[in-house]
Amino acid sequence: MDKVKKQRWVVGLIFIAGAITWFAVGMGWLNFKISMTTIILTIVLAIILLSSLVNFNIPASVFSLAFLAMLYAGPLGITNLVPWTILGIALLVSMGLMIIFAPQVKQYHLSDWQKSIKNSFTGNTTSDDDSKQDSSNQSHPVIDAKMGGVVRSVKSDDFQQADIKGSMSSTKVDFDQALIQGDSATINFDVYMCEVQVLIPKDWKIINEVRQNMGNVTFFNDDAPHGGPVVRLTGKMNLGSLEVRYIEK
Repeated sequence: MDKVKKQRWVVGLIFIAGAITWFAVGMGWLNFKISMTTIILTIVLAIILLSSLVNFNIPASVFSLAFLAMLYAGPLGITNLVPWTILGIALLVSMGLMIIFAPQVKQYHLSDWQKSIKNSFTGNTTSDDDSKQDSSNQSHPVIDAKMGGVVRSVKSDDFQQADIKGSMSSTKVDFDQALIQGDSATINFDVYMCEVQVLIPKDWKIINEVRQNMGNVTFFNDDAPHGGPVVRLTGKMNLGSLEVRYIEK
């Protein structure tokens, strides 16, 4: 089962668990009361937590647990620790785990990158649920993925802008064959609970302006000066991850 399938199962099961909890509250089976707001926040935080665990995102996982603890501080008997003590503990735990598991985190992302490079050479760029799309000579392609996987290769003699949209999906966009005639171009994101990976030429100079809400942007293979055109990353990313990988032209 690939990562996108796992995330769909996890999110679906969380909503079902929320429905069961709501029913239990209505029937009075729980020995403490939970408001609808608390149930909704629990569902959101649980989605963030499990998505972070799947993506090996230690800080997001730890702070999701911290906010869940604050949300249920009353039943847990830790109201005297809310909020700064719990947040401080979460910060220290997050830093400690990042130091301890730094090699594993690095290897996890590196192996994922090596897999994508290997697939690009073998032609195996999609899974069973993926939709492989080829964009030929488009200056402004639009990539939209919902509840699935999309792989897009952008081929353009005058690339100006790309719009990447998605919800609960996995998207990979290869800009290796996109040529920028002017001084700059834009890649705009509007994604929710998505895993987005973009492969860009080594000479592009990236300026990250993406607004992140419980998301993260990571750069890989960024070890050389970029003297080519400026490419601005804009838009918003909610509960997702963006990987920017430089490749040799």
